[in-house]
Amino acid sequence: MSTKISKDDLKSPDQVTQTLRKGFVWTTGHSKLVISAVAVFVVVGAGMSLMSYLSNKKETEQQEKYFVLEKAYTEKKRGFEEAARAEVINAQSKDKKNVPAFDPSKKASGDLQKDYGTVIAGLESFINEAPKTKAAQMAALNLSEIYINYKKSDEASAALAKVEAGLSKGDMLTGLVLMQIGNVLADKGDCKGAVEKWQTLVDSKGLAFAHDEAKLRMGLCFESMNDLAKAEAIYTEVAQKEDLNTTDFAASKEAQKYLRLLKAKKNL
Repeated sequence: MSTKISKDDLKSPDQVTQTLRKGFVWTTGHSKLVISAVAVFVVVGAGMSLMSYLSNKKETEQQEKYFVLEKAYTEKKRGFEEAARAEVINAQSKDKKNVPAFDPSKKASGDLQKDYGTVIAGLESFINEAPKTKAAQMAALNLSEIYINYKKSDEASAALAKVEAGLSKGDMLTGLVLMQIGNVLADKGDCKGAVEKWQTLVDSKGLAFAHDEAKLRMGLCFESMNDLAKAEAIYTEVAQKEDLNTTDFAASKEAQKYLRLLKAKKNL
């Protein structure tokens, strides 16, 4: 994400706040990319952690059931995304003769039950069947994503709460679930609760892959709670990671931007 900030923008507190909110939207979108990677992680079978998951007979059975549900969700989601892209291309193209006709019936309606009713029912039932399995955690991540996209934060929280008791310390899926729980709480306006979940993630050494992104979100929440000192400290910490040759370069760049915005706001 690249956001240019002019001097005029910095003179306006409203503009600074708006820019920060756009940043929060970006980080939420960024997390969805990570969450979507769970499916790839499972299908490809990369890593010893996946092998340990499948060593358990019950887990193996649940994984097999989950793949069927995930396929149904992925295909439906892909269809909606392709329809949305086709609509944009059709609307922007000047040469209508060489553009495929847009079929409105293939576009998401915006009605949750109409668009994903059968998928939701399947995922909900699957999670209730064996909530402490890794497969259920992956199902909860996908289900919460659907609910968030349709502004159903309470339902997203409920889905994630069902699998939280089965989280394993230092596990990749644990990091993703904790991150998503924090996302949903923040989306509901409960930044205090969100910070607690992200702090749990940060305190786990085995979840280092998600530490910087979690800290970045914590900073944004502290800022929304008007605790600017904590927000600045977090932004500074993550921003300095670029000089340490860490892998999370994107988080470092975002932290630098938020730090500049925060300092500009404090000087107004």
